[in-house]
Amino acid sequence: MAMPGERLATEEEFVPGENTYVEEGMIFASAIGSVVMDGGKISVRQVGRHIKLIGRDMLVIGTVVESAKSVLFVRIDDINVEGKEYLALKDGKILAKPPRSGGPRFRGRRDSGREGAPEREEREDAPSKPCNLGDTILARVQFNDKDSYQLAMDRPETGVIATRCGVCGGEVECNEQKTALRCLECGHDERRKISSLYGRSEEIKRLFE
Repeated sequence: MAMPGERLATEEEFVPGENTYVEEGMIFASAIGSVVMDGGKISVRQVGRHIKLIGRDMLVIGTVVESAKSVLFVRIDDINVEGKEYLALKDGKILAKPPRSGGPRFRGRRDSGREGAPEREEREDAPSKPCNLGDTILARVQFNDKDSYQLAMDRPETGVIATRCGVCGGEVECNEQKTALRCLECGHDERRKISSLYGRSEEIKRLFE
């Protein structure tokens, strides 16, 4: 019998089969079941509850629990998709984007100094981190590394789905463009990578049905 995440063999010994995955040349079980070795292939015949490991390109929900200079650490929730339970067993991480190169980025607007003047451009800075400590996020598993999942928020539905004000802890509302949040209590503005499903819990649930 094997449990999700249990090491089974090396790629030099066997070809990975059903309900297995590979990390750094090692083959691991991705489900609970009996180990089957047949014709140079090793696989897991699933038994009992449908429990598997979260894998690459899956959508996950998690909470940002630690923020370092260039990385955010996320505690990932176990999820249930199509009647199957998926276990995280390890945390996720989001790499902060490096500062933009090639000078500042701008948005054009007409110069008010004189009539017919060319458009003067106004600086537009982007946040270096897409989310902050305590945020609940929806993300895509980009890579399944040995010690953590590398997460990406590169789709419209991925991003922050729930949060509180970083200053007073109050309730926040999202603008129509899904680009900024404003605290309803202290008026503090914050920018995030906000999910297109922010505040729409029923639609988020349907992603995992």
